[in-house]
Amino acid sequence: MRLRSALAAIAGAALLALPVTAHAAGKDVHTVPLPFLWPRTELKDVASDGAGGAWIAGRQGVVCVVWVDRCALFSAGNPVVRRWTGSSWREYPINGWKGNGPIEQVTSGAGRTWIAGEAADNGYIPFLAEFDGSSFQRVETPSSASVEMLSTGPAGTWIAQADDPNQGAPRLYRRDGAAWQAFDLPGGDAYISDVQGIAPDDAWAVGARQAEDPFTYHPAVARFDGTSWTWTTPPDIGAQYPGITKVVPLGPDDVWASGRGRFAHWDGTSWTVIDGPLSGNPDRQLLGFAVDGAGTVWAAMHPSTAAGNLYRRTGGTWESVAVPAGVTLGGVAVTGASTMWGVGRANDAPVAVSDF
Repeated sequence: MRLRSALAAIAGAALLALPVTAHAAGKDVHTVPLPFLWPRTELKDVASDGAGGAWIAGRQGVVCVVWVDRCALFSAGNPVVRRWTGSSWREYPINGWKGNGPIEQVTSGAGRTWIAGEAADNGYIPFLAEFDGSSFQRVETPSSASVEMLSTGPAGTWIAQADDPNQGAPRLYRRDGAAWQAFDLPGGDAYISDVQGIAPDDAWAVGARQAEDPFTYHPAVARFDGTSWTWTTPPDIGAQYPGITKVVPLGPDDVWASGRGRFAHWDGTSWTVIDGPLSGNPDRQLLGFAVDGAGTVWAAMHPSTAAGNLYRRTGGTWESVAVPAGVTLGGVAVTGASTMWGVGRANDAPVAVSDF
């Protein structure tokens, strides 16, 4: 399993144990009917489109003909990318895609939208594409390794990709016109799970950094000044959490980071670690995380309860947010100032929800 996949279920400097209260009055979360999709569909990611709508990504039509205990016949399915335009879902061509496989990441910001996945065509090859307003156009990657991280926004478009698909930690690359500019992190041996910023010269990177023991990783945070990256002191989230998975900078002194079951907030001077929902459950995992313009933190947690697995934090308190029966979310995003979107499953079928 790639470290990105492991970190996707993990990480977040004074610890605050916060209770979870019942869902307070607010906008109801409801399902948004999906367009026709083939059987055996899964939605892997969701993102704001910057215009009040949302993007969803995943795959459809996965085939597994079981013989004894394995798939004797298998197809990785076909890519799914759809955009909610306010009243319906719209599909766009994905130019340059060959073979089968999922779109695993979709990201949108500063007027740009990118997708990343892996296409099974005589082996798995990385696929990266940018939206031009009417279709997705394939963009060559620096190497043939998997795209471990993809982000775009005010700080530019960034990817993390190793030089060799079989070894080595991923390097960071920023899109510069029609080319990629490589940036090395001091010391190397770091796995970056997210890069976000508020300006081209003010960005954050989070992930995990190798310790002296080559099999041990610690949470890592780096800052970008427009020219180079510098490691900074990460939040003290505990040795049991090997990395930080996502960062959301709202301003220079208002930055959120997330991990397995904890969150951290930067006030311009120091980090404060905040315990998340399900604080008494040692098996808890964070599946989705977003922060809206008002500072409300949204979290999708595992394991799910009878009321679902969606929570939000306002006024220093976590509250459970009611979702339609049977829904378990695996990803959340915020569109506009405060509209929440989520993707996941309900009764073994893909589902999208929102509170618009």
